[in-house]
Amino acid sequence: MSDTNGKAVAAFVCGLLGLLGLLPCIGSILGIVLGRGETDGLGRAGVIMGWIGLALAAIGLLIFAGFILFGVGVAAVQNG
Repeated sequence: MSDTNGKAVAAFVCGLLGLLGLLPCIGSILGIVLGRGETDGLGRAGVIMGWIGLALAAIGLLIFAGFILFGVGVAAVQNG
């Protein structure tokens, strides 16, 4: 039997859900918070996946904002 910490498993699951985009920001943040201080491999994996998920969400948000600003600029040019 393994004595894996339940908090580490929760961090792993939340980090994975955040990374896969099922719970983009919430899952990533929970993965980071729950995995803090865990020495178990699952806890560390949850923290790592949480940070990667947050970074991907931030990049996606910047790309989305860029498309919006580009569209507003094109509309402004076309309307004079």
